[in-house]
Order: sequence, then structure tokens, then C-alpha cells
Amino acid sequence: MSHRHTVICTAGHIDHGKSSLMRNLTGYDPDVLREEQEREMTIELGFVFYGDDVTIIDVPGHEKFLKTMLAGVSSVDGAILVIAADDGIMPQTHEHFEILQLLGIEQGIIALTKIDLTDGDWRELVIADIRNLTKGTFLEGAPILPLSNRTGVGMEEFKAALDELISSAKPRSGRGLFRMWLDRAFTIKGSGTIVAGTVLSGAIKPGDRVEILPSGISARVKRIQTHKKDIAVGKIGERVAVNLPGVKKEDVGRGDLMATPDHYRPTYMLNARLNLLSSAARPLETRTRLRLHLGSSEHIGRVIMLERKPIEPGGSGLVQFRLEDQAMADIGDRFVVRGFSDGRAMGGGSILEIHPAKIKYADNGELKRLKRLESAEPAEIVKQFIMSAGDKTVDAAALAKELAFPVGEVIDIIGALGRDNEIRVLNPKPKWQVVNEELYNGLREKVTAFLDEFHREQKHIKGVRRSDLRSRLMPNAAQVLFEKLLLDLSDSGEVKVEGELVWKSGHVVTFTPRQVELKEKIIALYQERLFNPPELSELAEETGMQASEIEPITTGLFELGDLVRLHGPDGKAFFFHRDAIAKAEEVLNGFFRDHDEMRFFEFRELIGSSRKFTTPILMYFDDTGLTYRDGDVRRLRDKG
Repeated sequence: MSHRHTVICTAGHIDHGKSSLMRNLTGYDPDVLREEQEREMTIELGFVFYGDDVTIIDVPGHEKFLKTMLAGVSSVDGAILVIAADDGIMPQTHEHFEILQLLGIEQGIIALTKIDLTDGDWRELVIADIRNLTKGTFLEGAPILPLSNRTGVGMEEFKAALDELISSAKPRSGRGLFRMWLDRAFTIKGSGTIVAGTVLSGAIKPGDRVEILPSGISARVKRIQTHKKDIAVGKIGERVAVNLPGVKKEDVGRGDLMATPDHYRPTYMLNARLNLLSSAARPLETRTRLRLHLGSSEHIGRVIMLERKPIEPGGSGLVQFRLEDQAMADIGDRFVVRGFSDGRAMGGGSILEIHPAKIKYADNGELKRLKRLESAEPAEIVKQFIMSAGDKTVDAAALAKELAFPVGEVIDIIGALGRDNEIRVLNPKPKWQVVNEELYNGLREKVTAFLDEFHREQKHIKGVRRSDLRSRLMPNAAQVLFEKLLLDLSDSGEVKVEGELVWKSGHVVTFTPRQVELKEKIIALYQERLFNPPELSELAEETGMQASEIEPITTGLFELGDLVRLHGPDGKAFFFHRDAIAKAEEVLNGFFRDHDEMRFFEFRELIGSSRKFTTPILMYFDDTGLTYRDGDVRRLRDKG
């Protein structure tokens, strides 16, 4: 028998003996259980227990199958397909079996009931039909076990096969976060509200805080039961009843999700892989209205074909669900869709993204990304989410919240992906900000290619301003990404970064022969008029050149350090020769050797300049910390 909790479901046509089989296996009559009053913390409505570690979901009819059995979709480990030997395969047998396949159940056994009503030849024909039905499915080659619920013939063999199915069930993965669909809610006098369901992930114990979604109600667990017994912890796969004092019964119910707080968010859209049943009456067109079953919830919405073509019966496609109310889901969750009007099962599949962007269709890159998500492996899910974030970057806390992963697991995955050069860690703990490695390398190449082109076209300019570089190449990028790129390029020796300027290593400011001639004239004019420097229009007039020819030269001289650019109170820029600034500082220091304060007009007279040029010089000394303004006077900061 199982060493962990296992969930098995039954499926099959009505009156084929499912309930009788459950009674023979467990001693419980599901029909009687359904009529029980909710006097205790019973959780047995629609469920029976095979020993202490196995829950069997009993499915009486098709409508009940969809609305009750789907509550345990994500937690089913195996299936029992029940077929009566006297009737053989019936329409509802086909429907139930197709849905088992849609739910991704991977193993099961087949109970051939009512053999006491048939002879051997007829039984062999039915078995042949069953083999044909299950060919190419998860039940191909599964044991077909003839039995009679009335006489008990074959029951021991059936139990042995069931035990083997249970022991071979694969361990169920969980992310450490508690999650449980609620399929019942009721009250018990003296205890308050009780909710019941199957634990999908993580564990729950008395004292834990939980969140009921999508409403967002917070509660604390007081008591947990399974099999009518109090337990210290409810684990993956177990059917549990949970006492939530302080929560009103009308505020919770079937279809809600109970989970670890602050990790799951409701959504109106979901990206998914949808498989259409081969028995579907027609192809599924984009914008078809349908019913979506997720866990114990049912939602109405429209389906959008991301691959821009209808899904043919028996086919598959990537889709986006746009829902009319909020849904709760997790990556990898299985679902079933039914027709909006007729209620018939149409298909099903698995959820790929829980908070996708709204799109009409996916391009090739997006389709490839969604197809990679189908593995549903945590590392791949994290990697693909980082890719989808582009140059905006994400951190460990944001990833954990968006993907409903524990932060510790996200950090471990980030570390592994970083070591494998799949992502670039921009800054490690505590934030662990990351970006996709391929995108990062692409941006590095864009920066160096841009600088190469810039230097080819503007040899007279030393470099590009950081703000210009970012706005041209990555206007939406996170600042931490831009700074990390420059740091890495600088550390590798590919670029030089000095203050606001960035240039390619090895680049030297050069001028054409004509520009060299003009450069000497311009420098001479600035040296000649130290504190009353020429403006662009004056330079053009005195050199006989166009202002458009002069400007690149003054810019180049500024970047070479021959000229200094200062700004007035209105932001207007002025160029001064570097000797002018050095001389002005010498004059200012000489004045303060004999004085404690200086008025504006005193400095203006000392350098023989106008207000227009004196103001930016004094503002420059204030900005560099040499002086500070105190009302109408300036003082030397060292003396202050």
C-alpha cells in the first residue's frame, strides 16, 4: 500500500457498478454518504476511503463528474475505468474516458463488472472493444479485471491490481506553498465555518494563516480533520476539512482557492494549451464562448486562438482565455472546457501563464516561448518569465509573487541559471535582480556598435553622454541594467566611462585639416577674451564660417578640455577658455586673503567682465564648493 496519500477516481457509464464496487472495496456506500446530514466535520460527500492513505472519488453521473470530480483535477494519481460486461462500452464511457485523458491522468486499471450476467464469448468481445478503445492512450495495456460486485468473484484480483496502481503512483511535486480548491463549505454549531477539499500543494496545520481567493479574505486555521479524525498536518493529496473561525459561510464556497497568503492573485486572462476532443462536433473558432473548469470552479469566457487558426477536432493549439469573472490558477493546472449552451465536454489541457498580456495572436518568438513553458519545470518557468520581462528586469521577490513560488526556491533557481549563463544577475542579495542573458549580450553589442558608428561620424567629439546613450538604445530599461552594462564594458576594457561621457577604448578626438586651422583661430579668440568670451554668432562672424561649422569644433575643444562649459541661471551655456577659469579662481582667492565676504560687483570689477559672464563663473564656484552664497554676498567655504 501507499506510504503517502493517493487519490484515485472512478469513471464510467451510469449503472455500470461504480458505487457497488466502492462499497465492496471500502465498506462505505457512497449513496448513503451523500444523504448524510452535515452534523460533524465530515468530508465524505462524493468520496470514500480505501485504508488510511487512499481517497477514491466516486463519480455517479456525467454532470456530477464534471462538477464534483473536477474539484480534484490536479490531485488525481490514477483512475478506475468501470465498464459493465453486459452493456459494454456506452456513450458515457467514451465521454468519461476522453475527460480522463484531458486531465492528464497517466495510469489506471479497468474494472469489467457484472460478469455474472454474461458468458465467456461475449466477455471476450467486450474486452476486445476495450483494447480498441484504449489503444494509444494511458490505459493501453492496463489490466482488465473481470469481477462481480454481487458474488464477489474477481474482487481479490481487483484489490491486488488496485494496490499495485497505488504503490506505483508517482510522487506529486509541490512548491512548498499551500494550495487547496474548496469544494464544500458549511457550519457546525460551536465551531463555525468548515471548508473541505483536497490539498494540492504544500501542507496546512492548525495556527497557519491562509487566504481565501479571489475574495482575499484572511483567516487562521483552528482545526483540521481527515477521516473524521483530528490531524496535526494536512499534506499533499489528503482530503481535509478545515475549521476557519471568524469566517462567514456565505463568504466562502465551492470554487474558491485557499492558499498561503500573498502568493496567488486572481486573473481575467490565462494562456494555455488546449486539446479538442476528437468527438467535438466542429472546429473551435477564435472568440467562441465556453465554460472553463479549473479545480472546483467554473468560469464563462471566450477563447482566442494565438496561432490564428481554428483547432480541429482531435487537434491542439495555444490559446488565451478571456474570462467574465476572476479565476484562480497556477502554471501546470489542468482544465476542461464545455460548450456554453449544450454543456458538453469539448476539450481540455494545461495552464501555461496566469497573468499574460492581452494579445490577439502570438508571433513566432512568443509561440516558441509558450511551447517551452509546457514542460512546467520550475527552472524553465522562471527562465521564461525573465525572458518575457525584456529589459525591465525582475527580482526574486517579484518572481516569487508572480509565479507563486517560495522566494528561497526562486533564489536557488536564479543561482543555478546564473551559473549556467542562462540569465545575468545584475545585483545579488538581497534583491537578486536579473535579466535574460541573451538580451543582456545583445544590448552590449548594441552599445559597442553604436559607439563605433558615432565615432566614425563625429571624430571631433570625445564621447556620447550617458543619458543620450540610454534614451537612444534602451529607453525603457531599468537603470540597474544600464549601469551594469557600462560597468561590465568598462571592466572588460571595451569602453571608457568618465563622468557623463562614454566612448570606445582607443578613440582619439581628431579634426580635419580645415577644422585644425579653425581650431587655432577659435582658441586664440577665447584666450584673448578670457572673461568676455565670444559666443557662437560672434565666432562665425570673426572667422567667416557658418555657425554649423563652428559648433563641432567648440564641442570637440570642450571634450578635449581646452574649453569649459558653464551655465547661467536660465540654463544658457557659455564656453570659456580653461585659462579663464584658472585665472578667475586665482583672483577670487587673492580677494579672500584680505576679506571675509565678497559682493557680486566687486568680483565683476576685478575680472573686468559683464553680469552675463560673471554670473555663470560665480555659480560654477558655488557648484564646485569653493564658495557659497549668503544673502547678497559670497563667502569662501573653507573660511565658513
